[in-house]
Amino acid sequence: MTIGGTIPTSGPYGEIGGNQKQAVELAVKHANEDGDAGDREIEVVFRDTQTDPQRATQVARELITQENADFLAGNFSSSVALAIGELAQREDVIYTCVGGSNALTGKQCRANVFNAGNSAVMQTSGGLRYVLEQGLGESVYEITADYSWGQSIQNWNETQIVPSFDGVEYLGNTFVDFGATDYSQAITKARNSGADIISFNLFASNHVQSAQQAGDFGLFEDHVCVWPATGIIEAAQIGPQILSHENFYASAPWYWQHDVSAAREFANSFNEEYDTRPLGFSASMYAGVRTTLRAINAADGTEANAVRDEMEDRELFPQLWNVGERFRACDHRATIATMTVKGRPPEEVDGQNYYRILEVPQDPEETQMRTCEQTGCSF
Repeated sequence: MTIGGTIPTSGPYGEIGGNQKQAVELAVKHANEDGDAGDREIEVVFRDTQTDPQRATQVARELITQENADFLAGNFSSSVALAIGELAQREDVIYTCVGGSNALTGKQCRANVFNAGNSAVMQTSGGLRYVLEQGLGESVYEITADYSWGQSIQNWNETQIVPSFDGVEYLGNTFVDFGATDYSQAITKARNSGADIISFNLFASNHVQSAQQAGDFGLFEDHVCVWPATGIIEAAQIGPQILSHENFYASAPWYWQHDVSAAREFANSFNEEYDTRPLGFSASMYAGVRTTLRAINAADGTEANAVRDEMEDRELFPQLWNVGERFRACDHRATIATMTVKGRPPEEVDGQNYYRILEVPQDPEETQMRTCEQTGCSF
């Protein structure tokens, strides 16, 4: 059996993609050892998507037609996942991905696409909602990356999260271009708004640059600042001095120091294999791939309809969040828990243990996810 790996290993997200590629390789190794797909020997062939939807569609097609891939797996860019998902539906193959945009499991959902990652709604519910629940402010301003993922978060914050808290005022938003490096104007607007809380809806290098500039502007002195998606790559670049500030908060799709047995086993195995720690998106792909392989074994083949029937409402394996996470039947989104994290003080940072976990919601479908009716997904 051949898995078509669609992961960016170069370009703006190449470092994150490299870690996710390792997670898929480890999933294949463990699946072969444990017989996830029965007596089928599993291999994976990778193609670099470069985080470009057009190229991603091209290489995904090559994996299906030239490499005879039985299903596709990988990626964390929403725009890329939408493009590959459309192809997977046309070619009638299963595609297991990670992507935050609400569109992926909303009105643009595809029956053959299963999303093992948390949505934009879930990411901001692990960050902004947490600081509001803690009573850390009464007004909110946003700085948002102007593409699908950022737009999904901004809209949900403005229309759903902030209005759900009595007495909390929404003061505005500034959109910034994808790939921007200077956030001074947006930060100035946010500071001048008088908001208690500033939500930076930015990812990867944009997360790093905005956090560093927020520190340069002294923003943490008077404002609670929150980022909806963070990981150890960003943490290493931001540095513990900023991360450990009392007004720095972030959410993480998963963090390697989560203290449950499956998470410890996966994190230790990953570290032994690659001498680094797995990212949250990598944990999602590891569980997503192994769950798909077990569904294929239960379906006794790779015919998409049969696999889809086995995937729907199947619990993810292994349970890296330990909250009974599964692929929802209504939209094929994994019910994983988005964690809220804060940076450790510099003197406590040893290796890659940058964060401490503040919260792991035990019922994410109830507290962090859109209802099935809210998604607008219809297969």
